[in-house]
Amino acid sequence: MTPHPQLEAFLSKVKGDPDLLKQFHSAECLNDIAAMGAGMGFQFKGVDILLHQASATLKLSPDALEALAAGVELEGHLWKMAIQWT
Repeated sequence: MTPHPQLEAFLSKVKGDPDLLKQFHSAECLNDIAAMGAGMGFQFKGVDILLHQASATLKLSPDALEALAAGVELEGHLWKMAIQWT
């Protein structure tokens, strides 16, 4: 996956600000996070976040994947995912 500079800059800013981090985690969907970024002057879509997370997930070690699946937050990563069963 090609890096997305706008998304990377947004995520870096969110990681460094507790109030933004709370807003990030309270978003209902990835498009809401993209709207949050747009309000801060960043340009990316919810699908860009999904692709970023998928790419990062594929790079994790088996142990880190097990921890993530168990709900452990990984140092340095912002994860926003929800599995919906329909």
